[in-house]
Parts: sequence; structure tokens; C-alpha cells
Amino acid sequence: MPSRAPFGLLALLSLLCVGLMNLVALGPVAADGKVMPPRDYKGSLEELAQEAIIIFHGSEKEGGAVQDLILKISVQGEAKNFSWVVPFPTEPKAEAEAAKLFKECFDYVQARTVKPATKNGKRAEAKADEPTVGVDVLSREIVGSYDVAVVKETEAGALDKWLDKEGFQTLGKDAEDVVGEYRRKGYCFACMKVNGAELQKDKPVDLHPLRFTFKTGGRDGIYFPMRMTGLQKDPFDVNLYVFYGKWLNDKLSKYGYVHRGFSLNFRDFDSRSCTPNAGKAWSAPESDPYLKAFSGKMPTLTKLFQKLHPGEKYYLTNIQARGIKPADVRAWKDDLWLFPYYTDENFVPFDARKGGVAAAAWPE
Repeated sequence: MPSRAPFGLLALLSLLCVGLMNLVALGPVAADGKVMPPRDYKGSLEELAQEAIIIFHGSEKEGGAVQDLILKISVQGEAKNFSWVVPFPTEPKAEAEAAKLFKECFDYVQARTVKPATKNGKRAEAKADEPTVGVDVLSREIVGSYDVAVVKETEAGALDKWLDKEGFQTLGKDAEDVVGEYRRKGYCFACMKVNGAELQKDKPVDLHPLRFTFKTGGRDGIYFPMRMTGLQKDPFDVNLYVFYGKWLNDKLSKYGYVHRGFSLNFRDFDSRSCTPNAGKAWSAPESDPYLKAFSGKMPTLTKLFQKLHPGEKYYLTNIQARGIKPADVRAWKDDLWLFPYYTDENFVPFDARKGGVAAAAWPE
């Protein structure tokens, strides 16, 4: 991994504001799954903004990689409740997180790239499900504003039956090419039911983020679910904050994120006072020569890393994609997989090799 970023990368302006207070006119955004209104809802329910914070730990062992995926959406409509379906390679554990995480990420990137000028996440047991044939309910609990059920479909069409039983519109038979792929790979779905969000037709509601912690099933591939977004109609934008101990492959080889339509907005680099290729101490920014000037401005981020990964070091990479067409994503062979910046352009990432969890994205 290079020790310093090219100068031109440091001069890029931030394109995306985080949250409703900073939201730029980006249009409808969706990238992680699909929002499902109640089955008798006749209005328009739109996911207006979606972003993610990813914290990734690779592994030398097959199947040992672990990832934290923090998702946040902004929704507008008149429904009093709705569901949100997101696929995962393995069963995730869900926790509520603070929306301030995204504002602090945005403010940090903004400061680096621009010259100076409800409910409290309490957990409780949810009511038990009546079984649906073809759907295994792996877990169900209340996480903040969400009733989170993690389910695995074992028969074609069973997920739709389960959604219908829960009172929500179904994905439809036309979704089988996408849902069936997840079923065949043994993926599960986190189905989030939101109650009492008090949505209004002309006023977006910013819902608190959820953190999902899960094993990716591989070694070096960073997972972000996108293919279910191909089931919607409108183009969408994606904004990802990725924390990892290395830089990410941008265009070094065909496994780089630019070949999926993403571009770099910002990434941490090593200044002269930094130890090369060592990452940054996000759990103790006041002690890090690169972060210390910002340490008082990101208390929520600092507490997150102190809680989850004290002492670990990461580079933050902020990548974005704008105006992605759902039909294009639906034609992908797999979800979005990101990889480390291996300096050998001929090196094939472990998870992209034959039999790897991300191999389907690059068919031989």
C-alpha cells in the first residue's frame, strides 16, 4: 500500500452531506435492500437517503473475516409502519447506533477535503412468530425503533409468504432471480419492521442507524448488499465510509471499486509524522499525529471504536456512486465486494478466487 495519497485526491470536494440537516439534492437513494410498505398502502413510500459505515477485519483463515455494517436511511411517505429487507452472507447481530456517527464522518471528510472557511436503542424480546413453511426465523428482537427478524428462505416464494403474513407488500415473482440467488448461496435476510415512525407525505423522517455485525464467510472481501436495490424503479446514490487497516483497491485491477461505478471522495493518508502503513488510532485520536487535530470533534465515533475495537487502527476511505440504475445492478452477478489495495496488479483477492464468497462477481 502506498504511504501517501496523490495530492490531487486531497483536493477533492465533498459531494454528499449526511442526514436531513445537511442533505444535498441527490434524489431517491437506496443501496442496501428494499423498503416494503404495508400491503394495503396505496401511497408512495420512498427511501430518500441511505448511507453506510463499514468496519472490516480481514483474516488469514478462510471464513474468519468479520464486519460491522452500520446502515441509516431516510424515508418519506404516509405509512405508519413499513419493513426493510437486507441480505447477509451469515446471520448478523443487530444493535442500535447513534445518527451522530454519520454527521461526524461527514464533518471529518469535509474538513479534510475543503479548505477552512425517538427511541434510545433499548433491546427487548419481540413476540414469537407463527412458523411459515420455507422460512426459518433465526432470531427476532426489538432494537430501538425496529422489530428485527433474521430469516432464511429455504423454498422459492416463502419469503413473500412470510412478508405477506407480517402484513407487508411482497417482493413479487419477478424478484425470484435475485432472491433465489441469495437462497442458493445460503444467505439470510434481516427484515426490519418499523412502527410508529410518524411518516408524512411531504416530510422525510431520518431513522436511527442499525449496526449489523456478521462474518462475511471469507478472508479479504468487504461486503455491501446492493442487488436487491435492482428491484426498485428509481436511480440511486451510495455513500460508504469504510474503516479498514489498509487502503482499498480503486483501479489497480479489475477488482477495484471504480469498475463498479464508484469513485474516491477521500481517504486517510500517511503524513511525515505517521508510521507508514500503520493505520490511524480512531479509538484514541488525541494520541494519533494524524487525527489529534480532530479528536474533539468526533466524540461519538471515538466512543464507537472504544466500544467495539479498542486499540485497533484503520484508514478511512470514503467512496461514492451517483445515479446508479437499478437495472444495471440487477444484472450484476453478485453484490458489491471491496478488496485491499494489493500492490501487485496481478494478485487475485482470496475471496474472488474460484470457490470464494465473492467469486460469482467475476465469472471465469
